[in-house]
Amino acid sequence: MGVAMASGERNYRPGSEDQGRDRRAWWRWYLVLGLAVMAVAPVLPAVARQIVYGLVGVSALVAVYVGMRLFRPAARGPWILLATGLVATLSAVIWWLFELSIVGRLVFPSGGDMLYLSAYPFLIVGFATWVRRDRNRPGYESVVDACLVVSGMFVLSWVFVLSPMLTHASSVGSKLPLYLLYTMMDLFIIAVVVRLIFSAQARTVSYVLVVAAAFALLAGDSICYALIAWNNEQLGRELAAPLWILVYLLFGTAALHPSMVGSAGVVERSRPVASSLRLGLYAFLALLAPSVAIGTVLVRGPGSPAGSLVMPLVFTATTAVLLVVRLWLLARVAHRRAAELDAHAVALRSSLDEQQTLRDELTYRALHDSLTGLGNRDLLRERIERVTGRHGLVLLDLDGFKDVNDTDGHPIGDALLVEVAERLRSAVPDGVLVRLGGDEFAALLDGADVARTRTVADAMIDVLRPPFLAGERETELTASAGMLVADGPLAEGEALRRADLALYAAKDAGKNQVTVYAPELAAARDRRIRLIADLRRALANEEFTVHYQPVVELDTGRVTAVEALVRWTPPGQPPIPPMDFIPAAEESGLIGQLGTWVLRRSLRDVGDWYERYGISVTVNVSGRQLREPGIADLILAELAANRLPGSALVVEITETVLVAETGPEEAAARAILERLREHGVRIAVDDFGTGYSSLAYLRTLPVDILKIDRAFVQESGGEADPVAFLRAMVQMARSLHLSTVAEAVETPAQATRLRQLHCPLAQGYHFSRPVPADELDALLSTGEGRIDVDSSLAA
Repeated sequence: MGVAMASGERNYRPGSEDQGRDRRAWWRWYLVLGLAVMAVAPVLPAVARQIVYGLVGVSALVAVYVGMRLFRPAARGPWILLATGLVATLSAVIWWLFELSIVGRLVFPSGGDMLYLSAYPFLIVGFATWVRRDRNRPGYESVVDACLVVSGMFVLSWVFVLSPMLTHASSVGSKLPLYLLYTMMDLFIIAVVVRLIFSAQARTVSYVLVVAAAFALLAGDSICYALIAWNNEQLGRELAAPLWILVYLLFGTAALHPSMVGSAGVVERSRPVASSLRLGLYAFLALLAPSVAIGTVLVRGPGSPAGSLVMPLVFTATTAVLLVVRLWLLARVAHRRAAELDAHAVALRSSLDEQQTLRDELTYRALHDSLTGLGNRDLLRERIERVTGRHGLVLLDLDGFKDVNDTDGHPIGDALLVEVAERLRSAVPDGVLVRLGGDEFAALLDGADVARTRTVADAMIDVLRPPFLAGERETELTASAGMLVADGPLAEGEALRRADLALYAAKDAGKNQVTVYAPELAAARDRRIRLIADLRRALANEEFTVHYQPVVELDTGRVTAVEALVRWTPPGQPPIPPMDFIPAAEESGLIGQLGTWVLRRSLRDVGDWYERYGISVTVNVSGRQLREPGIADLILAELAANRLPGSALVVEITETVLVAETGPEEAAARAILERLREHGVRIAVDDFGTGYSSLAYLRTLPVDILKIDRAFVQESGGEADPVAFLRAMVQMARSLHLSTVAEAVETPAQATRLRQLHCPLAQGYHFSRPVPADELDALLSTGEGRIDVDSSLAA
């Protein structure tokens, strides 16, 4: 009803809310006034009663017209058919009014009777089309239902109307066929109205009023014809008159109600196989005819003619047959729906199976690595959360796997990871093996003690030692592992953190080994974290200083360069050795910021020394710094800012920076160094002899200076002769036109031996310790840029 009102209200013009509200109230006024007229109609004379019939009929037609204009229903056909039926009845009333006025009585047969009779087909079709039939449902169900209702109601009509009317046919006279025809039309109206009650989907106020009008018509006709059958036509018409007037009033009120816009023309509603109302109707119809027959016998007595029971018994049998047919149809529908439900159940079961399969597949994918098929971090987290007792955890990382990706490409690297996973499966027959990401794997061993966990960890390392086939060549891989054994459950994050600490310790210890977690590792890690935090603060507060260690010519003692060495003394604390904070700076990524600070400070300090003594400064640049974008621009910009040529700077790198890098990174590093050399900056290789030293490398590396590691300068107790190594390195550098600097010279004997081997340059405690800039300035001023190389250790 609310929807119908909303649809109807759309026909009102904006700004006419009050007017619309008044219009929606018209139906109430119309109904109240009509009921008042209906109350006085029975007591009026025949002519006046016909006039009232006519006026009320005209008002109903006007109401239908106004309602259709006002609300504009989408389905106009049923309303037009019902209105046409009202026009036919109104025409008959007008005809009879003229007969009463002119002749003084109703004439039979007359045009009024034909007009009134013609109204019934329009009313029947109007009620039948009020609800549109669902084309997906068989129409014979409605036909059987209509026949059932007509069969049952015919028994009542026969007993109370038709049989008495035929019995008193002589008194009824020539009107008998007409009255019989009216009664049959009423039965058809009953059939279509019952269908309307069962199937209407829009049960609005307008719908209720139309159904009530139909029942008012049936009630009026039934009362009138029943009394006519018993020779009391005048009383029948007087009692039926209010009901016939009520028919007009209800039709007019239904048309004026706003819900009329969506009442007619709606597709019939879906119904259950057998609703309680329908089953109740079937039971009533099944019992009606026998009850009427029995009642007739009881009323008329044992001596009543047998013929009076023929029609009730015939229609009892007819109703029974129709009930059987209807129940058979219901059974067919039930079986069809059962089959549909079975099909839906099969489809639902199949869908549920597919959903379960998909859910299992998604769960598997969510917990497994797509490349290797091993479990992933989420699976490891889930399994760690289930652990309730002792367990072991092994964390493994491949050593140097990045070089494989850089050299051979990621497809080869992925294929290698798949083979690594297969080998690790054989090493971990029990437990959970997962790939955490990249080249990192883990194994969780529930219930394992230290011995078993160590056995599995060693097996994981050993199984990877045989060469792998990477593309068209063999590649050897090693791995480092951290091992944790816990006596009880640990949080996933804590377990991985401890195993990770052990893994880092294994890598720091030289890789290709297993390290067992110990609380000392966590303490060391905490110290490293605190150290990194202190480093950040120290950089912000500039707590660092630069000390300089001279590089001298062994033949003349002239200082040719100074090496810049960073020192850190936190306020109120002892100095922190470079061997502690430099690795922390590398690990945390602060080495770039620290290196930039040292570069700027060193170039600022060396300016005066370069101008007075021609001394350059050597600054260490880590491999991480060399990979930072714009490092060459930064160095050249700082030289320009301090008005120094490139020859005032020596960039010192380790041998592994160039040799260990591969692919694009190696090419980028070499390009940076070549660019610096083009601007006069010299490149020194630190700790030469401890890494990849070979003549082939030296021929291709963009370097100018070799700094021989302390291991070859200081005397060794080993069997090999250190002098032979020194002589070979000095001669090789001379043949390649490279300068040679011997590091860590601490005694006069070492200086003498180097001079005998024709090593041109040296640095170490024998000449000077690393000193602040002001002390170095005093040292240089005293010796005019020279140091006595033959004296004992310099101050």
